[in-house]
Amino acid sequence: MLKKNTVGAAIDAAIEQDALIEACRKVVQIESLTGEEKEVAHFVAEQMRAQHFDKVEIDRNGNVIGTVFGDGSGPSVMVNGHIDHVPVGAMEDAFSGELVDASRWGEEGMAIFGRGSCDMKCNVIAAVHAVGALKRAGLKPGGNVIVVADVEEETDSPNGVKSVIRAGLRADFGISVESTRGQVYLGHRGKLEFEVKYIGRTSHASEPSNGINSIYLSTGFINELQRYAQGLQRDDLLGPATVTITGMHSSPDNGTAVVPDLVTMRVDRRYVRGENPAGCQAEIEGILRSTNPNGEGKEWTVELINHYPLMYTPEDSPVARAAVIAVEDVDGAKPTISAWRFGVNGTFMNEAGIPTIGLGPGDEKWAHTPQEHIGTGDITEATRKIARAVLAVTKGGKL
Repeated sequence: MLKKNTVGAAIDAAIEQDALIEACRKVVQIESLTGEEKEVAHFVAEQMRAQHFDKVEIDRNGNVIGTVFGDGSGPSVMVNGHIDHVPVGAMEDAFSGELVDASRWGEEGMAIFGRGSCDMKCNVIAAVHAVGALKRAGLKPGGNVIVVADVEEETDSPNGVKSVIRAGLRADFGISVESTRGQVYLGHRGKLEFEVKYIGRTSHASEPSNGINSIYLSTGFINELQRYAQGLQRDDLLGPATVTITGMHSSPDNGTAVVPDLVTMRVDRRYVRGENPAGCQAEIEGILRSTNPNGEGKEWTVELINHYPLMYTPEDSPVARAAVIAVEDVDGAKPTISAWRFGVNGTFMNEAGIPTIGLGPGDEKWAHTPQEHIGTGDITEATRKIARAVLAVTKGGKL
């Protein structure tokens, strides 16, 4: 095989930078709210075909799956990113895909502005072009390279990469291209979402003593939850364990003079290594019992309604080592080893026995904000790194 520096040069020469940036601008211009990804899925599939993938398909849920076949000498790798985005909110010109001077955010060079730019349609395009560059450079991977651009990630839907894995698609290793600033991320905290309900009794608001106000029932829990949050542990890599209430609604709530008999809350609990879902749920239940000892099942209930598993791949894993080699080859320095604050779909690959790390362009702090953007230099550099990481992990850790 070509020497390391020759391999890197061949990859870089095969990346069509103008086409890459133009494709990123176009993909941002395609609105793709969760559940409405059909047009962008076809665009991504066409990009895969233009990059000479060996096989391209869109499954029944709208996930795009592109494959470049390896020579059978090494392990396979699954590269993942999602193609939906959150609502626009207060963002203006959200689908312009405009090239703007990044100095407005204290950054160098130019950036692509728009919803879904760094979270994360440009990241997906970078992955597609990275794998295509290997093919154009004549660098056949050791194992198959499978790029999965999945749907409905923003709502934790089972129709995305979870359904792809459930249908039987597997790989030996995984790379998530969610934003990592071009550095190597080993995972993220787990997320548990609980639905807590307080049940009271209605009465006319002019006679509140005739009812049981469910809002008042919940206040002890809310206060104690805040105290509990102050004592949670911190993980040196993944960050702090946290808990917060993300939603609360009382009913009846139709403008009539009624004491509400139901409060429904959503509680978000992020857990770290050394904790587990059952233990976290027991702690939440313990707070409920301590603040309303006789109310279980009558005045309050709790149900786990969503679990985003903790993701962690050790730094000595072959895929992490390959990513480190890739970043070193491009940057000339060791990468920062870190973790996401939010969750990514790579966790479901990890859960399925596919050790997965993160390597992607952009800064996660801009995701979901009115200033969402991604640097064009970030896109190009990450494309170079992703291509190298894919080749290295399928070639036994070598470039």
